[in-house]
Amino acid sequence: MAKNITSAGPQLPVIIIGAGISGLLLAQHLLRQGIRFRIFERDNDFATRGVGWGLTLHWALSAARELLGEEAFAKLEETYVDRKGVEAGLSSRFPFYDLSTGERKAATPEIPHALRVRVTREKLRKLLATGIDIEVCALI
Repeated sequence: MAKNITSAGPQLPVIIIGAGISGLLLAQHLLRQGIRFRIFERDNDFATRGVGWGLTLHWALSAARELLGEEAFAKLEETYVDRKGVEAGLSSRFPFYDLSTGERKAATPEIPHALRVRVTREKLRKLLATGIDIEVCALI
């Protein structure tokens, strides 16, 4: 018979497998809520498989703000790919080229950085790992 998870007694921690962006974002939210958790990662550090690439955050920005809270979300600017560009009021536009000719074919529309930002994956993971005890487990 399954034990009711809401029964009295000590609550088991939430187990998070993987200290990628999603796992760390969940860990930060659980930390803010005072919910016990353990997070396991197979790599010894964030550079084991390369530092990563730039990511565009757009539809997930409002969810990240809600999960992280305003104070932590304000630190997101530390992860921007082109922080000086954002500070200068330039928005992220992404051109598309015909690589055989070098001709520019199109570009994404210009929108405020509050709706779309470019971040580096490595810096974002480091920011989200702040205050989190990540347990290395080679079996993952």
